[in-house]
Amino acid sequence: MEDQLIAIARRISGPFLRISLAVIVAWIGILKFVDPSPVVGLLQASMPFLAFNAFVYLLGAVEVIVAVMLLARIMLPYAGLILVALFAGTLTILLITPSVTNIPTLSLAGQFLLKDLGLMAAAVQIIATAPVRESQRMAAQAVAA
Repeated sequence: MEDQLIAIARRISGPFLRISLAVIVAWIGILKFVDPSPVVGLLQASMPFLAFNAFVYLLGAVEVIVAVMLLARIMLPYAGLILVALFAGTLTILLITPSVTNIPTLSLAGQFLLKDLGLMAAAVQIIATAPVRESQRMAAQAVAA
């Protein structure tokens, strides 16, 4: 029974992680178009030079595009890398605005930003498990020989 459970989990874990991450990122991206003001507020407190609606819309567009890339399995390593960069940005806000995030006890904003640490780990896993192109695989084998 345990072996079957593990086998099933191994078979579905990759697609489940990729699709789940795509849904989360798309949802977050779309919400930036609905109401950019919460993100603008966080940026105003941390990086005021980026605190304007057009920048938030750009972030939302990037998130939606990356979600489509994940769903379509297009350039997965690059999609993961873009997400790592986006999540690193939000984690930076967590660290540089303790008055808003209330580190270490964490305000609601701090909790919202901290979840990006787990999402960043998922993005790294997407990069790590992306299929390697045949030409790259052959080049790596030639170097190893």
